[in-house]
Amino acid sequence: MSSPELDVIVAPATPRGPAPRAVLRLSGIGLLDQAKAYLPPDAAVVSSARGVVETTCEILPGVPVDMFLLCFPGPASATGEDVLEIHLPGCQPVVDALLESIVKRGARLAEPGEFTRRAFLRGRLDLTQAEAVLELVESRSKVGAVSAARLLSGSLGAPLSRCRDVLLAALVELEAGLDFEEGDSQDLEPGEVGQYLTHAIAALRDGLASEEKRQVRHGGQFRIGLLGPANAGKSSLFQTLTGKRSLISEHAGTTRDRREASWQIPELELPITLIDFPGLGGSSVDAHDHAARELAESTDAALDLVWLCLPADADPLTLPTQIPEAPAVLIWTQADRFSAPVASDLKQVVERRIGRTAELRLSTATGLGLDQLQAATVDAFHQTEEAQSLALRHSERHQQALRTAIVALEQGQQWDEMGGHQDLVAEDIRNALHTLAELVGESTPEDLLDRLFSSFCVGK
Repeated sequence: MSSPELDVIVAPATPRGPAPRAVLRLSGIGLLDQAKAYLPPDAAVVSSARGVVETTCEILPGVPVDMFLLCFPGPASATGEDVLEIHLPGCQPVVDALLESIVKRGARLAEPGEFTRRAFLRGRLDLTQAEAVLELVESRSKVGAVSAARLLSGSLGAPLSRCRDVLLAALVELEAGLDFEEGDSQDLEPGEVGQYLTHAIAALRDGLASEEKRQVRHGGQFRIGLLGPANAGKSSLFQTLTGKRSLISEHAGTTRDRREASWQIPELELPITLIDFPGLGGSSVDAHDHAARELAESTDAALDLVWLCLPADADPLTLPTQIPEAPAVLIWTQADRFSAPVASDLKQVVERRIGRTAELRLSTATGLGLDQLQAATVDAFHQTEEAQSLALRHSERHQQALRTAIVALEQGQQWDEMGGHQDLVAEDIRNALHTLAELVGESTPEDLLDRLFSSFCVGK
């Protein structure tokens, strides 16, 4: 019986739907040498070397399709196996037909997270990095994405690697001493391995501090930024929801600095922080307004959601140039004054800035749209909460393991300082190494791995 881990797997690596480009990804040991067997008969021969092959294939009768075949030989590939990516026009019927053909020719549809799991099993990622991939896919804010990217790039793996190297060196010294009779030249003096333990504990504390900061960044509040040009109705909305008085004027540049206040939604236990930014976009009206805009644009507000507030007659040239990388709700304000549809050119400019997103018409004067805004915010909150909860669970696992390892090594330090307890020092080091091995996935229970990788979407 063949092992599932040896199968050639395939899955779409891009979302369904019309697009300029779609990608199908295959992975398997020795895949590139037998790639011709999985491709249409008229496809060009795939090289076993790293590179790109251009070809044209008739996926559907009478429909020639230009494709690029990207070859990534293992083990220097994303999964550690041979990887073949097929880039083709994002016509869904064509993509579906090619995927069906590849499966009929012997490839197996990948299970959720199977590409990342293979990368883990082949040593391309450790378990903390695999968790980071999931966090990155699920992140809903710039803060979450940056945090996951740092973890993926080794913010925790680097100190763990330093620590394990030091501990293995200490264990070699200890076990060499234990192999000889008392009084032999190989005996270790009290404290001789102390420097190893000190360096290892310092490395673990660096990793722990990084994870504690990551936990703080993810937990505790949900922050919404009100952005838009001057006189777009941001301050009126801010005052309506928070009850915090605002200086509202017809003159641009009235709001000089960002202001924060809590907005309580009854169905959410966590209060939401609203941040009213000064008008952004267009020209500054005076030096104070210019300074306020520069401060607002240079400040990382760590937003979980953006409310982009625009009147229906907004000049596209007055749109903010700097919009935080966070999910957004588009709010067409002052709806009591504008009954006509929003101009198509304005909508196109907005869509280029923030993509397609939820939008609504709102008037603080009449209350129109406030219920819709609350519902859209609750939905965004729950989606963000799921992503943050995922990151927090991973961080708590990391912190627990790091603290356990630190306690074991601190106990080892005490035995070492007392002298004559080399066997106990060695045992504490082994315990710490075992804990770290579980953390990076070298001795992790299979059910934990199953739970993690089944959370991924297909194609990751």
